[in-house]
Amino acid sequence: MTKAETIQPLVSIALCTYNGASFIKQQLDSITNQSYTNLEIIICDDASSDKTIKIIEDCRANDPRIKFFRNDRNIGYNKNFEKAFTLCTGEYIAISDQDDVWEKNKIELIMENWPSGSLFVYSLSGNFMNDDFTGRTEAPRVRYTAIDDLHKLVFNSPVHGHACMFKKELLQLCTPFPPDIYYDWWMSMQAAATGIIGCIPFTLTWHRNHSQNSSRTLTTIKDREERDKQLRNQMIHFIETFCHCIPIASKQTDSLLTYTRILKKMDGRKFHPEMFFYVFKNRKLIFHYKKNKAFAFLSHLKHAWRMGYRGLL
Repeated sequence: MTKAETIQPLVSIALCTYNGASFIKQQLDSITNQSYTNLEIIICDDASSDKTIKIIEDCRANDPRIKFFRNDRNIGYNKNFEKAFTLCTGEYIAISDQDDVWEKNKIELIMENWPSGSLFVYSLSGNFMNDDFTGRTEAPRVRYTAIDDLHKLVFNSPVHGHACMFKKELLQLCTPFPPDIYYDWWMSMQAAATGIIGCIPFTLTWHRNHSQNSSRTLTTIKDREERDKQLRNQMIHFIETFCHCIPIASKQTDSLLTYTRILKKMDGRKFHPEMFFYVFKNRKLIFHYKKNKAFAFLSHLKHAWRMGYRGLL
């Protein structure tokens, strides 16, 4: 071990795989070639039936930092990440999908800029299609800041698990994960309820879009009315589950429960003044991602009016 490695805190990388043979090698290469070298790479495979296991075994033979665990049966996305996190021994944990590509200095840059007091930090991710890495696009050009209020996560959250790191102590607050709530949404909400989520405003992860992506959203439903209905129901369930598990209520949780109460009345067809006034009252939190403009007031007014019908951004 070099002198540089001895002064680097151990960072665990939690990588979950399932039938990822098409892309896992490229992602593992981007991880093992990180400029930050004091890593352990925890891989949990969720009963793959393709060549994923063989590819991982070959990589492990060449890098002792890789520790490989296989599930006897498929336990699902959330539980597999929960298992991977608990197997990590580092003080810091980075989250990895199986088909992304990381910038070489991702871990180094996040560790160098870790905000004091934060248990959870997010960086930015761009996108590319299939194998067309030259055609990649940067993260959207909006405002990226530290998250100091739950509303900023409920409404247009900038947090995506594959671009995040956290301190292992956060697991004490948020595990076990609810089986039907996205693990990264749940973790970020728990982190924001107890402190501030740090922001590293650089695109350090490249997220691959392809036909084999496991969809975790309802946005693929073509019928807009049905899609919005399911999204409203999902939002109600997520918020109520979270707010009811917090031991001490706050103005933020009370406000979010008010939002769900209004949301339950909506069908996407009629205008609800109560939703319009709720959104406009909380506009600086709900539209936190928008850059300051000369006509911000009018922009907020327009979006609040639209949410008066849909209840959603």
